[in-house]
Amino acid sequence: MEADEERAAEAQREKEAGNDAYRKQYLETAVDHYTRGAALDPRDISFLTNRAAAYLLMSKYRECVRDCDEAVERGRELRADNRLLARALSRKASALLKLAACAADYAPAIRALQQSLAEHYSDDTRDKLDQAESARKEIEERERLDQEAADHHRQRGNELFQRKNYQEATAHYTEAIEKNPNDPRVFSNRAQCHIYLGNLPKGLEDAEKCIELDPTFLKGYVRKANVQFLMEYYESALATYIEGLKCDPNSLVIIDGLRRCAAYINRSNGGDVRPDDLEDILGNVSSDNDLRNKLQKLMEEAAALKKEASDERLRRIESERMARTSEDLYLNQAQQRRETEEYLSKMEQEFQQLKIRQDEVSEEFQKATEHNENLQHQLTETIRALEAVRGDATSASPSSSGSVLDENRIPSYFICPISQDVMNDPHIAADGFTYEGDFIRSWFRTGSDTSPMTNLPLEHDELIPNIALRSAIQEWLQQQNVAA
Repeated sequence: MEADEERAAEAQREKEAGNDAYRKQYLETAVDHYTRGAALDPRDISFLTNRAAAYLLMSKYRECVRDCDEAVERGRELRADNRLLARALSRKASALLKLAACAADYAPAIRALQQSLAEHYSDDTRDKLDQAESARKEIEERERLDQEAADHHRQRGNELFQRKNYQEATAHYTEAIEKNPNDPRVFSNRAQCHIYLGNLPKGLEDAEKCIELDPTFLKGYVRKANVQFLMEYYESALATYIEGLKCDPNSLVIIDGLRRCAAYINRSNGGDVRPDDLEDILGNVSSDNDLRNKLQKLMEEAAALKKEASDERLRRIESERMARTSEDLYLNQAQQRRETEEYLSKMEQEFQQLKIRQDEVSEEFQKATEHNENLQHQLTETIRALEAVRGDATSASPSSSGSVLDENRIPSYFICPISQDVMNDPHIAADGFTYEGDFIRSWFRTGSDTSPMTNLPLEHDELIPNIALRSAIQEWLQQQNVAA
């Protein structure tokens, strides 16, 4: 009995010391005194309400709410004074109002104030309740207007995204986020824009924020894993895809991502890539657990989470997921259709260019063939002339007399078509005929680009020395001199 009285007295001294420190704004010291006092006398809930007041001034709002809840629970068990309970509930409401970030967050604070008034009426509490309800209405109206603006910018961003104008789409998604920073879809869309623009760190940041806002949003995990994959963080991408299985264990996108990550990880380790066998590939990555067991465990966890959730939440999540999936499916189909049309158009253009090039090559080949035939014909004529000269030289008599350059005995192919004289420097032109070099060059210098023989345009003015014919002419001339 005396021990209890001593503990009560010691607790009272701790309360007085705590109150004194509180008045002097030594809040940490006050908290310490109230904590020791609560341990000495657990039946006195004023220690909890006083410590909650100190936490409130220290901006430790969650600790304040915790102490107030404990004080209310314990006070009702001990049938404490209703005024103490009302004070705890009012103090809890003050902390909740400080934590409120949107209109929905005002509901717990308003409920706490209503409970406080039910325990013990106070004009201050009534005024605080009226102010809270008025503030909630103002915030609801502002949020409604912001939501309309956010929806407008998000829709505009989606339109620009479909046109592949990712820079402007990003700007509109940013405007939507400023108006409503709690929509995971906008962060997901902006993350994809960052990916297309090559700004992978920003894309990763948006994907992580998307997951933070809605851990059940599959698209957030897909975006994050895609960024990690592009940054060559294959192990991290693999882990993200596995986390995504909790949202949808049957997602083909997730399973395909797992295969790709496993294939690249296995390739970097020097192994043979077998993407059609996911378990064998990933078996080399995870040395501690078998992949089948790991995936099965994640699927069981996902099923357990679904069972624990209420039917109403499941319906809401499923409805939102289906709406997002339908929207994303429409956007993806539209984008794929445009990409397919662009690809087919590009392929058609390339085919036309190849066809034109084929015609040009065929024409060049035909011309080259004709030119080769002319050269071959000229060579054949030259060889025949050379053989004829040699035959004449063999049959000619050394004592024969006559003119050295008897015009009737000059072979026609020794004569230049332009000068009508025996050639000294025969050259083959583009038309396949042989001319005296100086005369055919003079022909070109006059500006003529046609054949002296056929009057058809020449493809070029390059000349090829006809060495064989020149040798035949020289040999023929020597024989004429001998015969003379």
